[in-house]
Amino acid sequence: MAMTCARSFNAALINSLKPTIKTRFLQSLTRDELTHLISDWAFWARADQLAPPGDWVTWIILGGRGAGKTRAGAEWVRAHVEGQGLAGGAPRPHVALIGETYSNVRDVMVEGPSGLLAIAPGDRRPRHEPSRRRLTWPNGAVASYFSSEDPDGLRGPQFTAAWADEFAKWQNIQATWDNLQFALRLGKRPQQVVTTTPRPIKQLKGLMARPGSVATRASTYANRANLAAGFFSAIIAQYEGTRLGRQELNAEILEDNPNALWQRGVFEANRIWDAPELVR
Repeated sequence: MAMTCARSFNAALINSLKPTIKTRFLQSLTRDELTHLISDWAFWARADQLAPPGDWVTWIILGGRGAGKTRAGAEWVRAHVEGQGLAGGAPRPHVALIGETYSNVRDVMVEGPSGLLAIAPGDRRPRHEPSRRRLTWPNGAVASYFSSEDPDGLRGPQFTAAWADEFAKWQNIQATWDNLQFALRLGKRPQQVVTTTPRPIKQLKGLMARPGSVATRASTYANRANLAAGFFSAIIAQYEGTRLGRQELNAEILEDNPNALWQRGVFEANRIWDAPELVR
């Protein structure tokens, strides 16, 4: 029942085996096969962490705190740069990594425990050049990172794919997103992934409603096996059932509190875009 490294492992099939048979099977694998199994994201991932089918342009991953959305984004980028299952991907992909700040990109998306460096197999680990804000893979693929603090940094470069992290927290959100869209023009089918804990902002809701966008959702509870037990007993218990908990744990996009005196819709309906000149 041994498998070659060229094949993907079938998680459902392996997990359906009796414990003794499963143990014998795992013990029968070669070192290369075990290394392949460890790095086979399709084997370990939950269904909501795998790219949805279809000819989408934007995959929006709405996740609660600790739901595993960063790992999903990083693994999608790894699949892109390694050319796994891409239709018409460029021979040498160039990926844009965009976060709230440059330090957020470096600390979470690149160097974090679920970031691009941590998830890369040893022989496919990218070289990180922090001074140039760039990663380069052994096959020549490149990722450059950018900040929502500096939307104009996205002017000039062009990309085959993009990963936008914590989109709902971006500072110059519209300008950064617009510049990214103009830059996403390489290859036959450029795609982008957005990972974020949702907030009720018009940019996120508008993006979800656009043709070519597909959204998936994962709560903090879905990733409970990989989170500290104390996090649930001491922290989660405080926010379960609250509005904040619904947003930060269940990844729900909350509208205004129905009991609030002033609601967002009132402001939006009465907003004056071309205000007259004001004098004191």
